[in-house]
Amino acid sequence: MTELLTHANGTTAPPGTPPARDFSRKRTSLAFTIDDDTFVPATALPGDVYAEFVTLYNKTGSIENYQEQHDLLKTALQLALLPDSYDRFTARLRDKTNPIDDDQMSDVVLYLLEAYGLRPTQPSQPSSDGPSSPASGTSSTDEQQPQASTPPASPPTAS
Repeated sequence: MTELLTHANGTTAPPGTPPARDFSRKRTSLAFTIDDDTFVPATALPGDVYAEFVTLYNKTGSIENYQEQHDLLKTALQLALLPDSYDRFTARLRDKTNPIDDDQMSDVVLYLLEAYGLRPTQPSQPSSDGPSSPASGTSSTDEQQPQASTPPASPPTAS
């Protein structure tokens, strides 16, 4: 019982030492397509790069100049996409015969924010046109029932 424990990384621990906590993550591909092109982002962003990615996206809400917003989204994508994918993506932002429009670019950034963990990874459920049965609740688009008329509030009196 005096043998040493061998960890996955090949190091050994003295007898009686608990195994090292493993913080490894299983990464999955985040590749996406637009038309016939497949673009490949990093499977995960390093901490400093992730912070910059999120900060750039958050800045778009406070900038009123459209070109500046566009440029911030492109810079955010440069942080996430692998170099070849970024080059093809930006070329298509200028390609009049096979374009990527700003709505698509924004959708991609939102997808990556979700995938990298800023928002829930489950796609949002489609909006309902209303309840499927009266017992399921109400919808803001349901017809409003006429309200009983109430007398107007009397004006305050001076005391």
